[in-house]
Amino acid sequence: MYFNRQLVFLYIILAVSCGYLASSQSLGSPIVDGGLTPAFFPMLVGCAAILFASMLIVQKLRTVQEEVPATAPRTYIHLWVVVAIFFYVLAFKPLGYFLSSGLFVFALIVLFSSFEKLPVKAALAAVVTGVAYIMFQQLFGVRLPTLWG
Repeated sequence: MYFNRQLVFLYIILAVSCGYLASSQSLGSPIVDGGLTPAFFPMLVGCAAILFASMLIVQKLRTVQEEVPATAPRTYIHLWVVVAIFFYVLAFKPLGYFLSSGLFVFALIVLFSSFEKLPVKAALAAVVTGVAYIMFQQLFGVRLPTLWG
């Protein structure tokens, strides 16, 4: 019960999140003179990742494991996510933030849902990309690459 494929993956995510948070501590204080520093966001992401991974582990431990029929096709979504991340990293600088991030978020939404209602999913990806841009550019003062230079 404590070790199946899904739980082992969540344990790995929790361990990586803890390591990420520990390494973000080397960036310095997240708040200096009443203002946020570049260390704030990595620490926030690390804490959120630990919290969500822990919640997923507890949720998974509480549910009764149902047997998956042997005829169910394997989706390999985890491999497609890795491929999407790889192409996102490659495309980020040449295509700029908006295009690469919008395509990446759209791809993740489609991977974890279905191919239905694509315009709604594209709009959601645009909103997520826009909110992230405002957060990084305006709140944190991070200059993001653009397609037009």
